[in-house]
Amino acid sequence: MNSDFSRLNLEYLIQARDLVIADPHRAGVILGIPDVMTRILSDLTPPLLTDIIRIKHPLVVLRRDVWWWSRLLVALQEGQTAEIETVAEQASLILSATTEKVNR
Repeated sequence: MNSDFSRLNLEYLIQARDLVIADPHRAGVILGIPDVMTRILSDLTPPLLTDIIRIKHPLVVLRRDVWWWSRLLVALQEGQTAEIETVAEQASLILSATTEKVNR
């Protein structure tokens, strides 16, 4: 199956960022993310967020892997194209590994 979740990922991150801007503490609790991620999310500009469109796999759960999300959000914030692509490739590997475990 070749699904494209890029728009959903973008919409989710925009909503998460808006929630963080409105109430960082509440957003952290609702999203299940640490303070460092709420700070990074709140600093993401719309042009930086649009880079998430490169990732076609579903990424709508922020709390899955804090290290991975921190790496992606910092790369977006700093405009590190190569790092964004590397993290996107990792997303497909993580998704494949998770799918294999479920199918066993």
